[in-house]
Amino acid sequence: MKIKKVKWDKVGLSVLPYLVILLTTYVMLRYQIRAHATFITSDRFLHFSRFYDASMQIKTGNFSYFQMNYGFNECGRIFNALYGPLFAYLNGIALILCRNWYNYSLLTNVAVCLVGGIGMYQLGLKGKVNRTISLLLAILYLQFGIIIGMMRANNFMAWGAALAPYVLIQAVNMMQDKERPIHWLTLGIVMAVVAQVHLLSTVILAVTLIPFAIYSFVESDNKKQIVIDIIKAIGVAVVLTANIWGAFIYVYASNKIATPNIYSLRIHAIHTSLMGRFYQHGHIGFGFFLMMVFQFIYVLRYFKKSHLSTLATIWSLMIFIVSSKLMPWDAIQAKYANLGSSLQFPYRLVVGAIPLMLMAFGISATQVWEQKNYREVKRNFILFAILIVIFEGLGSSVAMNYSYANTYANSKRVVSMDSYYTISKNRKKFRRLTRKTNNGELFRNLSHAEPDYLPKPVSNDFYGNYVIKARKKFKHSVKGSKLTITWKSKKAKKMILPLIMYKQSQLVLNGKKVSPKLIKNGQPQILARKGQNSATLSFKVATWFWILLVITILGWIGLVVYWIILLSRKIK
Repeated sequence: MKIKKVKWDKVGLSVLPYLVILLTTYVMLRYQIRAHATFITSDRFLHFSRFYDASMQIKTGNFSYFQMNYGFNECGRIFNALYGPLFAYLNGIALILCRNWYNYSLLTNVAVCLVGGIGMYQLGLKGKVNRTISLLLAILYLQFGIIIGMMRANNFMAWGAALAPYVLIQAVNMMQDKERPIHWLTLGIVMAVVAQVHLLSTVILAVTLIPFAIYSFVESDNKKQIVIDIIKAIGVAVVLTANIWGAFIYVYASNKIATPNIYSLRIHAIHTSLMGRFYQHGHIGFGFFLMMVFQFIYVLRYFKKSHLSTLATIWSLMIFIVSSKLMPWDAIQAKYANLGSSLQFPYRLVVGAIPLMLMAFGISATQVWEQKNYREVKRNFILFAILIVIFEGLGSSVAMNYSYANTYANSKRVVSMDSYYTISKNRKKFRRLTRKTNNGELFRNLSHAEPDYLPKPVSNDFYGNYVIKARKKFKHSVKGSKLTITWKSKKAKKMILPLIMYKQSQLVLNGKKVSPKLIKNGQPQILARKGQNSATLSFKVATWFWILLVITILGWIGLVVYWIILLSRKIK
């Protein structure tokens, strides 16, 4: 049997783009690495808390799918079940392996950049963009407000942005693959992955795919097959996310769930900035704005050259306009007030539009790159123009990372939060917690109120007073899925427990099941006896939900087995 010689030059060229993306990630994170800094904002604290809960469930074996017994002040509220549940457990494992908060935060920052950069590079190649241009656009993609939001504030929409190129590869398939435009299995899987990470991104990216699906339907000679394949993709996604929509139905059907904090839509709409400031959410650098203008003009003149580029340009520009300050967001919010807490930030709408625009620009740049007349001049100009925009963004992201790291190292400020209730005044102690621990000690020195998924709408101050501050008077313990608090009372009296109860919650007070009166944020008001008291909180889960969870887990296991079989066949 002849063994083919490895052509190392080709191996090197194929690996080089990924090494460049990794190097770019290091440059963006360099100052954080040097300072061993952990930037804790309100968003990062929220996700730290929910992943800590998942890690403790794994460590102790006390699993509780709905009720959170370790995170969020040990109050038994719901969060992970409605916000990327399987991804939460994956992060819990990562937190255990990383051994401290700094290592974990650095790992997530690197992961987002690598996933997003590689995805954008592959999207460019899928759109038949020149490899050099694809790599440059991948580097540029890492500098934008949404994806770089992971480094700045742990904005979880960054994960949606990192996964967006993989979804949009399916949009390219819809236009390029004339025989089978809908790759239903891949489409269903990638949408399910996004849903298990960040549900809002799934909705926005699904809408982003609509024009491409319509195009494939109109152009196809087998429209029936298109419909069948779309239904199959939806079926795959539904099976692989049954735990998510099942949890929403189970919780929302019987509870008036509180919405997140309300924000001004107009303030958080897309706008250009002459100073770049790519790292700021909603800011579009002036260089990228000029790139979009060039792309629009080029498409108007050569719209027949690439239907993919034309559709991607027009659709992404429409999304940019809708998400920008050109829209009367104040009037829209006045009429539809719920958008202030559900959408919150219009810039989120461009999570799919940015990679679409970059791919479209890459297609146009490749067409110009390959023209014979003045080829070298054109190539040098394209490289120069893209590099200018990259340096604009990279300069902003590095400056942001330096500013945060410098603040962490030399200032009394160790966190960046809009509001908090308790924080350690000892800067050295706080640094020790982030560099040496991955346990609950961090949350005993730093607390922050968030209203998301409480059973009733309530202010942050109310939650802070009746849960965060009150919990210090009680001892907490967990057994199985049940949370128990104990305390001593000098006399029999009415009191409010720092626990959160939903319609499905059950409370046992001093050995007896009770149905207490609930105050406005879902906390039970009980009659404590003189002396030692105990209260045990549990959450009743319907059998049908466990069936959905098992279906989801078996679905993912089945896909892994199927992939292994395919891989083994290729090896043979």
